[in-house]
Amino acid sequence: MNSPDSTLPLPPERLAVLDRLPEGVEFTLVKLILSAAPPFTRTHLWTDRESHDPLRARFRTQTYDQVDRALDKVAAALMRLPQERQPAARQQLAALRFEWASQVMGEVAGLPRLPGAKVVDTRSVDPLRQGTPLVATGLDGPGTVIDVWRLTVELPVLVERWALPAMLMPWREGDPVPWVGPEIIAAVYTAIVRTHFSEVLGLRVGHRWRTEREPAGWPFLTRYAIPKLYDYLRPYYDVRGYTHGLLAPGPGHFPAALRQDIVDLVKLECPHLAASLTLNRVTAIIQRHVRTADPKRPMGFDMFGRRFTETNPQGAKKPRK
Repeated sequence: MNSPDSTLPLPPERLAVLDRLPEGVEFTLVKLILSAAPPFTRTHLWTDRESHDPLRARFRTQTYDQVDRALDKVAAALMRLPQERQPAARQQLAALRFEWASQVMGEVAGLPRLPGAKVVDTRSVDPLRQGTPLVATGLDGPGTVIDVWRLTVELPVLVERWALPAMLMPWREGDPVPWVGPEIIAAVYTAIVRTHFSEVLGLRVGHRWRTEREPAGWPFLTRYAIPKLYDYLRPYYDVRGYTHGLLAPGPGHFPAALRQDIVDLVKLECPHLAASLTLNRVTAIIQRHVRTADPKRPMGFDMFGRRFTETNPQGAKKPRK
């Protein structure tokens, strides 16, 4: 339960939650589950009704295709702005284009992976630090490789490859770090989506995590985060069984401590999504999940793989930390 930076003390409200988690729960895995949440900068674009910027407002009301065309129009008009206004306008445009590209690539990742479908794989390469790649990438040094693959009943087929050489971060003079600028990544993703994934352009921006009735990002909690947290945490909580007239004991109710801990963990890690999260809502989400989930699904640490074990001097097995 240590801080990611052990030199920084944890705030009391975080310590209060972490200290009461059962023994064996790894907070790193809790953070891994919640790391997929859309960040505040994204959900704010979906919900900000006070912004006077018509380009930002399009993220709230329009489709990916409509926002894409609006971004292109702003880019074409940028050179007509007064010289002193161009740097700030260019920076804002680059940030919104990268945000658009990040969101639309999330839609691409969620498409069904059936034979004939295409998928995108993005990876960093650095022969000096990571070793020479097994397959030639077209890069002699560090960089980013973006591949488009077509799935088949056998091996996937490479459709397109973008090999993007890294530059050194201009603000890291003493310790240069290889880096591919986000504007370059966004430009490549934009070209890939337009060429290979036009079916996602008609979707409303952020539609996977938005509903008309609930705050932006709420489906992330109901469809993913809370079910995943329940499956991971449930084996660590004790609960009394019950009979209710049955011949054999039933599985018991969902532990109250587990439900409260889920509420508090989500509020700690995703406060921008958890304003309306209550114990009753978490209970309802868990009940719906348990009714439809595979009873043989992996739970606890098994969701993330298998632990290596070692034998202690007495011959008993124990988990390797």
